[in-house]
Amino acid sequence: MIQNLANTLLNQAILLTASDVHVIPAEAHYRILLRINGRLQFFASIPIDNGERLLAHLKYRGFMDISETRKPQSGAFQTDIQGRKVSVRLATIPNFRFIESMVIRVFSEQEIVPFQKSSIFQRITHHILSLAQKRTGLLLFSGATGSGKTSSMYSLAHSLSLQHPLQIITIEDPVERPMSAFLQVQINEKAGLDYADIIRATLRHDPDILIVGEIRDSHTAKMVIRSALTGHLVLSTVHADSTYGVLSRLLELGVDKEELRQCLIGISHQQLKHLHCMFCTSRCHALCNHLSQKRTALYEFIEKEQINDFLTTSVEIDLVSNINKQLKKGVCYGFFSP
Repeated sequence: MIQNLANTLLNQAILLTASDVHVIPAEAHYRILLRINGRLQFFASIPIDNGERLLAHLKYRGFMDISETRKPQSGAFQTDIQGRKVSVRLATIPNFRFIESMVIRVFSEQEIVPFQKSSIFQRITHHILSLAQKRTGLLLFSGATGSGKTSSMYSLAHSLSLQHPLQIITIEDPVERPMSAFLQVQINEKAGLDYADIIRATLRHDPDILIVGEIRDSHTAKMVIRSALTGHLVLSTVHADSTYGVLSRLLELGVDKEELRQCLIGISHQQLKHLHCMFCTSRCHALCNHLSQKRTALYEFIEKEQINDFLTTSVEIDLVSNINKQLKKGVCYGFFSP
């Protein structure tokens, strides 16, 4: 019964294109919510004992400690759903009563959207792709959590690999979406392998493109810069609220301005925006087949000239095509709801 419940839950998540499933304890039951197109939606309520058995079953499949409910845990497993390979990532955390909640992240193997088509405004995506084709330097992506930064990096690297065979190595914590075309390496801090250590090792593995999941600290930032200065194309993400905010963050981490001038080829900041559907009258419903792509990425981008000006003057220059202007343009064209 519990196995059937788990399989039904994962099937529904795939059917409704949910990115996450939340199993949250309440008074005498568990609430199950699905994150669809960036928003949480109520899905079901199950008795507390069924919820605990569901979590134990999923923890077992994810190679987690079933008996441990007082500490956060994480795990993962792969399965086949509706003829597709699906990667499932699990994370638990207990509340103050030591009753666990779980978030299940679901990644289905699906065709990657070409980077050029990731935005309805393709002029900027073509421009970013043309810069990346030089295959040297550092290209950074920023945006809020869930804004698609990792997907953009994967899509860009995949688009480049379609033109020529490339050795693409990713360094992630953890590996979220298995990709047969990439050599994916996972951080293992328990074994003493952090971002900086693995970056150093991968540089001896003759990469054409190096993808570093996130620049979190000074050591990683300096290793990423060093990789870009040695003639590799490096893609990475930085948590910042704007393109210029990325530069400020790197300077806070102690990166040298001259090194940034030499290696940075561009910084992208992005948002995901729901597309307007004429049949749903607003945002497109998960079960509506009218729009094959229900969200689009909006990018604002600065490149070498603007980067160097900011590093010299610390003055932000207004962007010709910022996200707010794209939103207004999209409303006028009927892509977005007013």
